[in-house]
Amino acid sequence: MPQSDARFVNRFVAILTVAVLLGALPLLGGCRSGGGGGTAQAGTPAEEPAKDAPVKGVAPPADHRMAKVTIGMPVAEVEKIMGSPTNQKSYITGKAFIPFNYGNDSGSRVEYAYKGEGRVILAVPRWGGSMKVVRIDYDPNEDGN
Repeated sequence: MPQSDARFVNRFVAILTVAVLLGALPLLGGCRSGGGGGTAQAGTPAEEPAKDAPVKGVAPPADHRMAKVTIGMPVAEVEKIMGSPTNQKSYITGKAFIPFNYGNDSGSRVEYAYKGEGRVILAVPRWGGSMKVVRIDYDPNEDGN
């Protein structure tokens, strides 16, 4: 390549690099929305947090049958203790999209809902075997849907 062509390519690459860096600056600056970081602005009342919202992962009372369900318990034992669920649904988590996830967790979950009691979340194994409990959400206001 002649020397004049090499200079042109070098200048073009330098200009392109500067343009890309300048274009990326707004992305590196972060997000500024609302400005107050969750505090109330002058003239607007602060929002009250919901008081009746269930908290995930709350332990059930010791005398409740859901207290007998433990993390890592197989689905057969859960159904023996709790009976059939009012409703159940399946969903996937972000773990399902990890390309080199060689563990036994497939990233799929099955959620058993029990009306008036709460939910039991089970992990579906990737390499076979029984589903296991990964989370227990006690909620006496559970509608079972």
